[in-house]
Amino acid sequence: MTRTMSPPARLAAAHLPAEVADRWTALLRPAVRLTRPDNRRAPMSGPVAGHLGGLPELPPDVPWPVWEGNGPLSFVASVSLAALAGAELDIPLPEDGTLLFFVSYGPGQTGDGVPGLGPDGQQGARVLYVPEGTPVAERGAPEGIEPYHRIRLSAEPELTWPDREELRIEDLLAPADRDDPPEWVETFEDALGDLEPRVRHRIGGHPIPVQDGGPEYDVVREDEDPDDWVLLAQIDSDERAWMNWVHQGTLYWLITRADLAARNFAAARFTWQFL
Repeated sequence: MTRTMSPPARLAAAHLPAEVADRWTALLRPAVRLTRPDNRRAPMSGPVAGHLGGLPELPPDVPWPVWEGNGPLSFVASVSLAALAGAELDIPLPEDGTLLFFVSYGPGQTGDGVPGLGPDGQQGARVLYVPEGTPVAERGAPEGIEPYHRIRLSAEPELTWPDREELRIEDLLAPADRDDPPEWVETFEDALGDLEPRVRHRIGGHPIPVQDGGPEYDVVREDEDPDDWVLLAQIDSDERAWMNWVHQGTLYWLITRADLAARNFAAARFTWQFL
């Protein structure tokens, strides 16, 4: 039986020497792409896995998240983990339950509404985990919060690759070839860029940074091991949901594998990047 190659692996096989292609494809990591129809009339590409915006469903004893001194957070997205169960991710997500993402940034606000990167700023973003079977009800938004447009999301497994700032293709070459890399390096990277989705909502896998340097550089301290940290979620700017994180930016939540396995989502750390 012939095994179908993934799009990035197929691209590597087409553009890279066999040894380099093998080294590069070994770095691919599984993720889930959260997709939505291009317009309201288009059908969903798969079963509903959650939604951007709208209102969250919260247990009656869970308060709406608030950043003390700055007010309530805006609800960003809801993701059903049961809908991701077949994706075979390499991070220890719970098999069911729901993740809810909040951030201090409302429609029409400027960049001043986005949390900073210091310890205090981390209170400006929150991840809530609601276990399966927990009674919930839709919660109205607090005064002063205008909900984003509600957009349904589907889940599609995908393989993701390291960003160029994390791994340069030249680093996979023999030392003698690194100073004067072959033309196929640039050709491959250009073709790889064409594979990136237009709207980049994702669970797990490699993050897609907007700026030079991945989001892990913003949240991992010098005394911590970056390899312990994984991407939990990234939520891109999305015009359909009226989400524009400053200048076409992206929100990122990272967490250690240990905290993820322990379902300690309060330990997730947040950052954001913009053009």
